[in-house]
Amino acid sequence: MKSKAIYLGLSLFFALFLSLSPSVSAGQKLTHIVKNGDTLWSICEQHYGDPYLWPELWEMNKFITNPHWLMPGDVIKLLEYVEKKSKPEKKIVKTKKLPLKKQTLKKLMGIDVSSLTNTKSLGFLRQEKIEAWGKIFDFKTEKVLAGENDIAYVKMYQGDIKPGEKFIIYNILGPVNHPLTKKEFGYIYSFKGILEIKEAQKDYYIAKISESFRSIYKDSLLMPYRPVSSCILPVPWKSPLTAYIVAAKDNLNLLGQYSVVYIDAGRNRGISRGNLLNATTEREYTSTDEQEKKTVALPPTIIGKILILDTTENTSTGVVFWSLKDFTNGVKVRPQTWHNLPRELANLPPCPVK
Repeated sequence: MKSKAIYLGLSLFFALFLSLSPSVSAGQKLTHIVKNGDTLWSICEQHYGDPYLWPELWEMNKFITNPHWLMPGDVIKLLEYVEKKSKPEKKIVKTKKLPLKKQTLKKLMGIDVSSLTNTKSLGFLRQEKIEAWGKIFDFKTEKVLAGENDIAYVKMYQGDIKPGEKFIIYNILGPVNHPLTKKEFGYIYSFKGILEIKEAQKDYYIAKISESFRSIYKDSLLMPYRPVSSCILPVPWKSPLTAYIVAAKDNLNLLGQYSVVYIDAGRNRGISRGNLLNATTEREYTSTDEQEKKTVALPPTIIGKILILDTTENTSTGVVFWSLKDFTNGVKVRPQTWHNLPRELANLPPCPVK
């Protein structure tokens, strides 16, 4: 009789334990305590194996104003889940996708950087040459250079071009040598303006220069226009990086606040639009003690802060939004980690990210 009571008690204990265990209870509301570097995207990937659930998680946690700006220690309510035990590694998968209330979903807000630079005229650095889609061979009026609202005659080399299509007017600067290795690194694509095709003729097109950033000459090249939004969502950095400023817009050598710079690392090194980088100089101290002369490396000095606006596979384009002093190409850049957006960017007007 005694053993029967013990057996019954143990059975009740294990039943209660299993009912409370989060690994077997679908539908139990759980929480996640935010750590440094967490985003709603990474939290959904960690707990459900599906980062695209982040809008639903955001909808559940009304106190979050931006899914990329979470403070360590914040408590996030999680959706329902079960633990997947079929693999050695512990993974969490979703059991139920909650309906998304699109009409009440908060808009993702970024910052408008149009006061820092014109994102239409950024240009870029690329290691290989791009085949031009066409070129300007003459202007309607007899002039050496043209500007906004002028009519240009263009020759197109590829594509089935239709009236209304827009093209970037550019020229190529370089080749550019890497400041450290002194080896040829790539070419600067310097944007001069935007051109819109108006009419097709037998062997050429008539076009209008809709925007002009620099003086536009005959033989300027054309590529399809790809707009870069001035509304940027700053995204915290997660990976180590050491890279260098190789060149700057219009091949300038003296750089400072508002300079557009080109960096020798891109998507292949984990850089993405919205990342923040620090431009730094190395410091060291050499002892003057005659008995023991030695050099000690000191923490680097931050001389500039850069917001990444666009990337290619091997390079990235950013704007210097703060600088301690002027500097030159060849400066080392490292990722800037942050919990609160730097005040130089926090003062910029908000904008809805599309």
